[in-house]
Amino acid sequence: MKHKFSFDKNNYPDPLSILILLSGVFSAILASPKWSMSIFAWIAPACFLYYVRVEPVKRKFLWALFAFFIMHVASSYEVAPFPIPVLVIMALIESLKTLVLYGVDKWISSKYRGFAATLFFPATAVTLEYMNSLIGGGVWWSIANSQFGFPWLIQLSSITGVWGISFLIYWFASVLIWSIQNRSQRSSIKKGVLVYGSILFATLVFGAVRYNMNSLKGNQSVKIAGISVPLFDFLENLYRDYSGKSITIEPKTSISSGVLQEVNRAQIPFIESADTLKFKNGYRSMLQLNDSLFSLSKQAANRGAKIILWSEANAFAFRFNEKALISKGKDFAFQNKVYLMMAMAIIDTGRIYFGKKFIENKTVFIGPDGEILNVFHKNNPVPMVENSKPGDGKIPVIQTAFGRISPSICYDADFPTQMRQIGKNKTDILLLPSGDWYSISPFHTRMAIFRGIENGTAVVRQASGGLSVASDYRGRVSASLDFYKEGTKLWFADVEVGHVATLYSKIGNLVACMCIVFTISILGLNSFSWIRRKFVRD
Repeated sequence: MKHKFSFDKNNYPDPLSILILLSGVFSAILASPKWSMSIFAWIAPACFLYYVRVEPVKRKFLWALFAFFIMHVASSYEVAPFPIPVLVIMALIESLKTLVLYGVDKWISSKYRGFAATLFFPATAVTLEYMNSLIGGGVWWSIANSQFGFPWLIQLSSITGVWGISFLIYWFASVLIWSIQNRSQRSSIKKGVLVYGSILFATLVFGAVRYNMNSLKGNQSVKIAGISVPLFDFLENLYRDYSGKSITIEPKTSISSGVLQEVNRAQIPFIESADTLKFKNGYRSMLQLNDSLFSLSKQAANRGAKIILWSEANAFAFRFNEKALISKGKDFAFQNKVYLMMAMAIIDTGRIYFGKKFIENKTVFIGPDGEILNVFHKNNPVPMVENSKPGDGKIPVIQTAFGRISPSICYDADFPTQMRQIGKNKTDILLLPSGDWYSISPFHTRMAIFRGIENGTAVVRQASGGLSVASDYRGRVSASLDFYKEGTKLWFADVEVGHVATLYSKIGNLVACMCIVFTISILGLNSFSWIRRKFVRD
């Protein structure tokens, strides 16, 4: 007997529900790192909240989970530097977290109707963001990062860190949906909207004043040069030595592309053997790469730069080349009377196996007298991507003729708790050699600028594969260079020397901790009440 397929429209969301859910998905994608459109970060949570709280949909959370999964995959593709299977697994995990966030909000919001109930969703969302920052990834996925286009708003991070910005965005969504749900109670809505609006207005007034007042006016400034030498020629020659075939790497090639995966096959035997005869073209290109860094550094010194900064791991050397490379840097700094921050990858040869740390990703900071002032190792290698041993977690401060300077490397700046050291130590200038790729530029650079606002310090971020900038303690960009524009990757910035005290550097993540306590308290009280009622009923 044949069974006819029957379509029951009651099992599927109505068009309005689909529209609201898809609006949230598209808004979240447009606010994500690849596009980083600030306004859409305010729209996405509101759409999801309305869908979960208000829309009468069967299998509501199953549809929501599917939508969240699509959202996370689309937001992460070519952004996260992981293979597709890993990216899919991570997207599923993040989707489940997002589902829990909106699920517990649905549960709590059904029990409370007052304006105070609007605080639960933002507190829970910030709690989730903060916990994610501790267990991996830093603040990469914090919604606050999308707000760089609103310079007055982001000044709030000098008080609360990014957590205050995230709280305001999520709170906006909660207040909006609460107002819709309680639209018959106009008096209560007016009071609630007035409270939120007053806090947002006060935040923007504070931000406007801070952003437009220069507390360092009249201070000494220093000319800093940033340098990157592209690695494409080195990698292409290495692959030709390995395979006998030619390959072309486009500058905007995806980090997960098949081209780069193919090139990586050539790097493994080169690193394992250090065979300079078999890989003669690649080895020659490696030496020429390092020579080019010094050649551009010489141009920078001749044009008046007092501090010269290379991009992350731009100098490439085997362990047996390291001493000569650093010696050359010392001679250069002494002869040109400059501060030179050499950012290098030192390779230990031998068989590569899973988990082996064979790269030393570090900076060597040399003074005008030719002496090494500091050696810094990257504190947070990118998980599953960088095979390098992490540093000790400390961020040093080096006293120079141009103020107090601290080094960090790229991904380190995604961890605001660790970066608070530069605020506590009153760093004047953070030198941040970095390495990005097309899909995360300029987003990743803008993330680093938040660390300067939080801690009252200037940031000079020299990035290969991304946007290089010099920004002050307010996040104002004074100079920049886009890696993807034609021409030599050499640029200059006049950076004001000085440190501005911030409240965040003193209280740290207090706002995030308050959100955690509030969330746990509300969930605990309601869970206890539910268990007690169930016990009495049974």
